Amino acid sequence: MTLKTSGQTSGPDEFVFPVHSRTIAQIRYDIRGQIMTVIYHDGRSCTTTGIQGPAMLRILAQRPLERSPFLLQTVV
Repeated sequence: MTLKTSGQTSGPDEFVFPVHSRTIAQIRYDIRGQIMTVIYHDGRSCTTTGIQGPAMLRILAQRPLERSPFLLQTVV
């Protein structure tokens, strides 16, 4: 099963979460590698390894993402 979002296709172990904020366009998460990639509207990206599933869900549950201390400390 693949997930297609914004013209990009992810594999069975990768999820793409569109984010509606001023700076962040989407968050990609690779389950197998526990890698989170934040993609910004200007094309930049930041990758963080070792993010487990429950932590990823806590990050996504926070609104707005720009004010998340955990996201800012680990990715930005």
